[in-house]
Formats: sequence, structure tokens, C-alpha cells
Amino acid sequence: MKGLRSTFRAAIAAALLTGGWPAQAQTLALPQGLTVELPAGWHVDGSAEGRLGRDGLRRIHLACASARCAQAQETCTLLLRPRPPAGEDDGARLRSLYDSPLKKYARLRAVLRRAGPDADLRQPLEIVRIGQREWYRVETDAAPGHTSRLYAETVANGRYVGAICGTRETAALRHHDALSLLRSLQAVPAATR
Repeated sequence: MKGLRSTFRAAIAAALLTGGWPAQAQTLALPQGLTVELPAGWHVDGSAEGRLGRDGLRRIHLACASARCAQAQETCTLLLRPRPPAGEDDGARLRSLYDSPLKKYARLRAVLRRAGPDADLRQPLEIVRIGQREWYRVETDAAPGHTSRLYAETVANGRYVGAICGTRETAALRHHDALSLLRSLQAVPAATR
């Protein structure tokens, strides 16, 4: 009986330490037939359907409750737009997001304005491959004690997907889980929905 009690206490302590969130990666179904894999320790913070803003973007907030995340404080907000961007395929739609210098300038200005005092650009606004998809990505480097951010946008099956991810990590390798999450973005075939 004593061994059973200590096992039970250890299980409760583990659940409390992790917030009761799953210790293994989980698939999260997103609206519009998309999925992402939540890394171990990550969970939806709020409604799984997210919140629809006045700007037409659906925001799904994700947070990490694992012991590893205690210092890095990684978070991500996924952004979904119901209407597809202009263009004939996903590549053209992605490029249409910043098809003029003025759009790029406005985006960089918005990113830097939200970056906080003494922040710099760590990675420029450019198209990069993350997993099987091309993404527009820009990354900030915040002052110590502030949150550095990763902004990424792609088009999957004609649907806009954006991500704003933050971390307090200061090492060269940052946004480990966020990049894993972005790499996992999949379009679910219509027949299996």
C-alpha cells in the first residue's frame, strides 16, 4: 500500500509540474483541413477553434508547459485567414503577400515596432524552406529579458497560415519547438476529413 501511495503521489506531482498537459507530441486539427503536430508539452491555450478577430484572422494560441520551456517560455499563435490570397497556386499566392517593396517595408516596420526596445532583426524577411513548404520568415533578436519573435507565413492548399512565435531563449539555436510545429503543417486530404 505504501508503494502504491508513493507512485500515486509521483503521478500527481508530474501532472502538476507539467500542468497536466500531454508529454508526447499530439496532432492538432486546424480549420480548413489542416493539421500541425504539437511538440511534447505543448497545448492549446484557450479554445481549439481559436478566436476570430475583427480583421478576419482566426487566432489559435499555443503554449508550452514542459520543464524545458520554463526558461525559454516558448509560445506560438497560429493565424488562419478564410479567403485565399490572390494567385493561381500556393507558390504564387505566397509571393503575392509581399509582391511590392512597400508591402515588405510595412511588414518590417510593424515587426520592429512590436519588437521592443533595443531589438534588432536577426533574420531578414525572405522566403525560406521550413519542412516541405516555403514560408516568408522574419525573426527579431530582443534585448535580454525580452521576447524574441519569429514571424512566418505560408499558403497551404490555397489557405493562408501565419505564425507568431516567441521565446526568451538567447542561444544561437532558438524557436526549436516553433520550427518543429511549422515543419509539421499538413493538408488533410478531403476524403479523410
